Amino acid sequence: MIQMGRYKQINQGLIFILLLLFVSWIYNYHKILFFPPYALHVWRQADCLSFALNYFNENLNFFTPEVNNLGNSGNGKTVSEFPIIYYTVAQLWKVFGQKEFIFRLINITIVFFGLFNLHRLAGSVLKDRFFAIFIPLFLFTSPVLVYYTNNFLADAPAFGLALSGCYYLYRYVSFPKKSTIWFASFCFLLGGLIKITSLIIFFSLSGFLILELLLNYRNTDKGKLKNLIIGFSAIMTITISWYVYARYYNSINNSGFFLQSIYPIWDTTTTERQIIFESLQTKLLSSFFNRIALASIFLLFISLFVFYKKVNRLLLTTCIFCFSGTILYLILWFKAFDVHDYYLTNLLIFIPLILLTFFEFLKRNYSKIFHHILIKFLFSIVLAFLIFQTAMKNRIKYDDKKYFAKDILISQSDREYWEWNHWYYKNNFIAFETIKPYLRSLKITPKDKVICLADGSINISLYLMDQKGYTKYGYASFSDRERVNFAIDQGCKYLILSSEELKKPEELEPFLTNKIGQYQNISIYALTTKLDS
Repeated sequence: MIQMGRYKQINQGLIFILLLLFVSWIYNYHKILFFPPYALHVWRQADCLSFALNYFNENLNFFTPEVNNLGNSGNGKTVSEFPIIYYTVAQLWKVFGQKEFIFRLINITIVFFGLFNLHRLAGSVLKDRFFAIFIPLFLFTSPVLVYYTNNFLADAPAFGLALSGCYYLYRYVSFPKKSTIWFASFCFLLGGLIKITSLIIFFSLSGFLILELLLNYRNTDKGKLKNLIIGFSAIMTITISWYVYARYYNSINNSGFFLQSIYPIWDTTTTERQIIFESLQTKLLSSFFNRIALASIFLLFISLFVFYKKVNRLLLTTCIFCFSGTILYLILWFKAFDVHDYYLTNLLIFIPLILLTFFEFLKRNYSKIFHHILIKFLFSIVLAFLIFQTAMKNRIKYDDKKYFAKDILISQSDREYWEWNHWYYKNNFIAFETIKPYLRSLKITPKDKVICLADGSINISLYLMDQKGYTKYGYASFSDRERVNFAIDQGCKYLILSSEELKKPEELEPFLTNKIGQYQNISIYALTTKLDS
């Protein structure tokens, strides 16, 4: 019987994995996997890749990360997230070569492992095959999760680790074993180190469990309480220690590249708040989740209070704590919600939590509705629609191909924006993807510092060229001539421009006397001496 039960469990897991891979294929993951940094927030993608590249090229100590942009300090030393993924990618590159798909594949693996553990959690709580598969796949229709899972940013893997942490914490509470609490703690710790916002669910769950055990101290399993407190304390101590170190490291090197603190609503003016609210409502919300589905989730949340006496106390309290954490997060990082949709990723935890709580309530109190074939058929139709919608939204970010005579679920404004985006990248940045061999043919080595005025980001062009130096980022009060003079002071030997800058050469004309190369729309000049500003 035990072997048969284990066989069924493995069989269910295999079915879920196959469905997850099939949905990923619909999302075009198999092709996107081999893309360089591209599409939405390519700026931040290049920053993440730049960390990995410098670990790879420079054999850096884990705790001394660098990027290609040298910054004010002239050494490129800076830190954003806990660099465990960047460092791991670099070690794999040393074995298999610098292949960006390895980076994407690591993030995909972490998120898929989290979704698989959510499947196991739902199956353990609900004892229903359909909903155990439905909940994680429903979550995986979030455009923001789908886009950033097959990407380079840290938010999605941190979220995946939080999902895994939830499952192993549930296992520990249900069947206390030290190994599960330590594995849960490891997942939460790693997720929190990478992105502290992934700890919303950790605080919600562990806070309630510890409080509950303390209130019932006489009847409490003292070993369970001890292990929970040790795990909680270790996570908090190590996480706080890392962020203290990260702020110190940036303060003595380059502190202007990455956000290391809150971005609160009270630091905005009335006009700024209105603009951000509008952006959050009109742009970021649709990237977060389907609006109707999200409204339905919120209605389910409200309904739990109507039937609160029949709802699982642990799950309902966790929902309340999690919702409070979500509101607090929106307040503390409000300024990021102008365009940075990836900041919303870890708020997705609210969706499976509400579904799990509601379906558990439904199963215990209205079993016939829970098991009714028509209900499951309707949920299947909804899931299929959301997968199709997300597939269209995800695919258009990488190409402007029309899959139907008329766009389905893609607005005209989105179509026009992405067509422009693809055109702009093709005409201004795509040459950087393949320019590296040409630079080496000009005897420009990776150690030679350059200034690239064709790029307003921190690292896009520098990463793609595999060069250290500067871009047009920063030094807002500087003219282009002052930027080049500053770069020369920092040891830059070459100036790199695109055809756009050359249309207005007055400021830069004195630096354009020694052209040494032309690659597509990119011009390369040797720099000699600094000129008067």
